[in-house]
Amino acid sequence: MRAADISTAVTAAAVSPGTGSAAGTAAGAKVAHEPVAPASVEKPAQVPAPQDMNAAVRAAAQQIDSYLKSVGREVEFRVDEETGMTVVTVRATATGDVIRQIPNEEVLQLARRFRSGSGAVLDLVV
Repeated sequence: MRAADISTAVTAAAVSPGTGSAAGTAAGAKVAHEPVAPASVEKPAQVPAPQDMNAAVRAAAQQIDSYLKSVGREVEFRVDEETGMTVVTVRATATGDVIRQIPNEEVLQLARRFRSGSGAVLDLVV
């Protein structure tokens, strides 16, 4: 349907003021005057107890650790003291080389500079 056809259909199906009935219908269009039922409100799911949540997190961490060991990797979680950001580091088990760090070191350096109040993005010496 083209925009002009939609405009014509809407105009033709307009409700006459005070009567609640359609002034005219276009191609059998009807105007409903029934009250709209409010949407049902769902109750939030019950939040598990902290002990249950901790046990679930530990179990998931053990599964992840087991998988990573099977592919020759290890994962380290730490909190950067200066920024307070959580840092995840994936290393090769055999060599200890960093495969991936999230956030990377450059992002941590930027966060440290912003936190220190200098606001300097570049560290240039001329």
